[in-house]
Amino acid sequence: MSADHLSPTTRKSVYKCRLIILFLCFFILPTEAIGEIDPERRTNMEVGFAGPLYNNGPLGGYGMVLFNRPHFRAPDTYLLAILSPYLFAEVIRDKWPTEGHALGLSIGGGFLINDFDQVRDGSYVRRESFRGHGADAAFSYYLRPPPIGGELPVDGILRFASRYAIYQRSGDTDPTYLLPADSFVHSVKVGVRVGGVPPELLPEKALELSLWHQVDYRVKTGPHGLPGQRQETEHLTQQTWGSLGGAMPLWREQSGSVMISAGTSGRTDELSCYRMGSGLRFQDEVPLILHGYYFREIFARSFFLLNTSYRFAPIPAMERLQLQLNYDYA
Repeated sequence: MSADHLSPTTRKSVYKCRLIILFLCFFILPTEAIGEIDPERRTNMEVGFAGPLYNNGPLGGYGMVLFNRPHFRAPDTYLLAILSPYLFAEVIRDKWPTEGHALGLSIGGGFLINDFDQVRDGSYVRRESFRGHGADAAFSYYLRPPPIGGELPVDGILRFASRYAIYQRSGDTDPTYLLPADSFVHSVKVGVRVGGVPPELLPEKALELSLWHQVDYRVKTGPHGLPGQRQETEHLTQQTWGSLGGAMPLWREQSGSVMISAGTSGRTDELSCYRMGSGLRFQDEVPLILHGYYFREIFARSFFLLNTSYRFAPIPAMERLQLQLNYDYA
């Protein structure tokens, strides 16, 4: 229902709810830092926002305070905490049960992490979009062989996770739209990473080669969507993807980066497929960035993605002011 057809009091309440949702959109969990043992002590506060210059497309954004504390309380214990309306915390015990192995336990929960924005032919379809919240817990095993050349870390990761997804109408969701069923989703993720990209907004130096496979099992499935356009969610979905690339300084205050990513999937659905778009690195655990598009605008069962960038200081005396040029191909 459009706000134009509501009473002044109800319209005021709807606008207030929209403002609250817009504010919370800045605080969706940034998850790229999850899934690796970070040896650096960090306290990072980062904010990102992306929106269309015209039309009324979905807004993408995040805000976070990231704490990473190696040797927390004990020489081989690591703590990673991300504070936002979606809270994430992981404790990793390195060198357990023996050298070259580690175990991790994580929990999280909060708002908007399972939001669904429907974009079709470049247009934001508000009446087919809805909100989604959730909570999760995971147990991880890390295999840590000696670094290559004594410098380049290698990590094997096996993660068992469970999350509970709750779906809710937004103020614009069509009254006849059937929401997906709230459900537990259990997943197993296995992968190997050589090197890695640090959890920094503009990393100057990085090298990564990684390969991942994830299997998700959704306990409750069923139709969702408008009458006559219903789609079914799947019990079992699978994804396999990988990345190769890095960033390096070039000369003076200039640097460049190249990253190639590709992935495919088995049986999948709208809630489980790959989503590309926007330019916000920390918005997703798998950041499939495609500049110039809305956040998560592109749905894909399989993909090939090339991201390149060139960054420099337009004013030599102001190194903290950076201009970045990007070229993407998908």
